[in-house]
Amino acid sequence: MKFRILLLTGLTLLVCKMASAQDVTFGVKAGANLSTLKTDLDGEKYLLGYHFGGLADIKFSEKFSIQPELLYSLEGAKIDDSFSFEDEGTTFGIDYKEDIKLAYLQLPVMFKYQVAKNLNLEAGPQIGYLLSAKSDYDVTLRFDGEVMTDSGSEKIKDQVKSLNFGLNFGLGYEFSNKMFVQGRYHLGLSDINDSEPSADEDSIDRGSIKNSSFQVSVGYKF
Repeated sequence: MKFRILLLTGLTLLVCKMASAQDVTFGVKAGANLSTLKTDLDGEKYLLGYHFGGLADIKFSEKFSIQPELLYSLEGAKIDDSFSFEDEGTTFGIDYKEDIKLAYLQLPVMFKYQVAKNLNLEAGPQIGYLLSAKSDYDVTLRFDGEVMTDSGSEKIKDQVKSLNFGLNFGLGYEFSNKMFVQGRYHLGLSDINDSEPSADEDSIDRGSIKNSSFQVSVGYKF
């Protein structure tokens, strides 16, 4: 609760600063995400997603500015695993594929410092609110020459925490025609796993789960 109060206070002060600042520009951006989920297990691969939204660039000096953004962002991970085992003389093989897709409303606040003409170093915190979460899966079971398959889609929002906190680090370059490009790495700090422990001995407990992603954006400032 205290953190939410501090966050709300900080956002209020930021809005007040935007309203009173002499040098504020607004813009839009969009681009691609390459994201994964860091867990206590191996096997998670990168999922290609996307993001889009708006921003405000608040300039405090010639070299220093703050850029808050509001983005819709599709993130998650791919899981691609195969294994086999033997039971009572029968060999079983399992191929498992899953796309975990998490849609967030993201609020990054980037602190920017101009290290060269038009080139900025960027770093700052990010808070994300989960809008939706689903799993697209495909399972193939092989035994005694038989093949069984199962595939589908499942909503998993109840297994993922609503809020996600992290840090961003990146670079930005601004062109003279008001276009800009950004490259950014997001390091998730909070555990987003909200699933209940299962009594099933065969169930997989992934423990702590944290977001991680690379982001490339193209944008325009008005």
